[in-house]
Amino acid sequence: MDSVERAALQARAKGIGVGIFAAPAMAIGAALEALQSAEVLHFDIMDGVWVPQFTGGPGFVSALRGQGFLDVHLMVAEPENQIDAFAAAGADLITVHAEALNAAGALAAIRAASACLERPILAGLGVMPGTSLESLAPLLAQKPDVILVLAIDPRDGAPADVPAAAERLAQLRALCADFAPVMAIDGGITADSIKDACATGADLVVSGSAIFKAADPSAMLAQLEAVRQAGQAAAEQAND
Repeated sequence: MDSVERAALQARAKGIGVGIFAAPAMAIGAALEALQSAEVLHFDIMDGVWVPQFTGGPGFVSALRGQGFLDVHLMVAEPENQIDAFAAAGADLITVHAEALNAAGALAAIRAASACLERPILAGLGVMPGTSLESLAPLLAQKPDVILVLAIDPRDGAPADVPAAAERLAQLRALCADFAPVMAIDGGITADSIKDACATGADLVVSGSAIFKAADPSAMLAQLEAVRQAGQAAAEQAND
């Protein structure tokens, strides 16, 4: 796929990813309509097998096609089997987990789907808190477009550790310096924790409940994005 197209799509991946399944279940469409400034829509796809929770499938993505940048986060047992359906539904980014079955094959499947559909689809690699960074070398060799660092592991119920995730993000950024992926963070991101989340300059920050449970979701989204931009600027200045 054309590198210019891919770079343009990566630029669109930056900002606050709005976790849509945190919206009221009976009014997701209305909640997003009221949140007109949302540019990145994040879908946590859970199969009830690899993680205890269960959420929606490709139909949710297809229903929001054309409404923004569609970010699909697969927390499923066999991600390789899900790639084609979500690509066809319109996903702009598909993230698979390093810890899932045949993650390397799933990353390759995203590239293949992108080529087949003749449009850029970003390949993302998700990393759970307990996964050693050294073990990721074979997957990082595939040069994922996005690295998603989780502050919480939904498989074990432990509380989010946002500062630790931000530090891991910085370490992964250094490991990936030769291909400079979008660096993302997810899990437990609130108005209180976002400053810690952005301390190392995250490009993409995923938040759901903090936005939809706010009295003014649009104002909360703007507040989170302002903190993210400030953190990114501070991190860039520190690295100069």
